Amino acid sequence: MDHEIGSERRGLQRFLLKASAVVQTVSEGVEKVFELSTQDISSGGAFFPMEVPLSTGEKVKITLFLSISALERFSAIPRKAKIITEGRVVRSTELGMAVAFGRRYSMSPASV
Repeated sequence: MDHEIGSERRGLQRFLLKASAVVQTVSEGVEKVFELSTQDISSGGAFFPMEVPLSTGEKVKITLFLSISALERFSAIPRKAKIITEGRVVRSTELGMAVAFGRRYSMSPASV
């Protein structure tokens, strides 16, 4: 299964985008919560730089905050979208971790 995720990842366009995110572990036991930023992102996943990345295979819940600059022309207040999805760590290195997104997600306006 990881092979499918890996080959799918290579087929998706990546964007160098630093988006704020909250990443929570969903395994049984102690929940860990991290406030991170993406280094790059695609429709299939993202890379999160961090000093002590989670282990490969770890399941996570991800909340991404994306700026929607097109809405700023209607108001001086920057607008953001909140995207919530689940994922799995598919690669863990000394530089951070790559997370593959699940297929289900929700998107809603985020408070500023």
